[in-house]
Amino acid sequence: MYYALAGGLYEETAGNNDLGNPLRNPLTNDATSGGVIRPGVTADGKPNTIRASTENYGEFDSYVSSPDKRFVYDAGYIKLREVSIGYSLPKSIFNGSFGKAFKGIDISVVGRNLAILHKNLPYADPEDGFSSGNLQGIQTGSYPAVRNIAFNVKFRF
Repeated sequence: MYYALAGGLYEETAGNNDLGNPLRNPLTNDATSGGVIRPGVTADGKPNTIRASTENYGEFDSYVSSPDKRFVYDAGYIKLREVSIGYSLPKSIFNGSFGKAFKGIDISVVGRNLAILHKNLPYADPEDGFSSGNLQGIQTGSYPAVRNIAFNVKFRF
């Protein structure tokens, strides 16, 4: 979030302003103007009416203008990490010369990293990390989580 907001990657940096125009449009001081009116008051105590540009996202809402604490998240999450469904073929099908070679055949389907049921971290997998060392709690450039589904056949002799 820290860097992606500065680069205009997330939906928070897009949308329409109070005039119905895209936030990212340049300031034109007319009805087609982009930008936003930030909350606050002017030096004389009147409500702010000055439109701010969002063309440089870093100055609008990111690490340039927001405190670091805004980008600290609760690390809690709930994940469906693995599901395995298997079936052992009945011994009755092991007849004949082929069947005598096996004591059993088991087949299964295994799914890993199937779903993130709850997380507090937006846009990323909570288990993704920045380092293979002891750099904990920092996440940047995260790739989407990978879901694996595998088919397994086990022959018992």
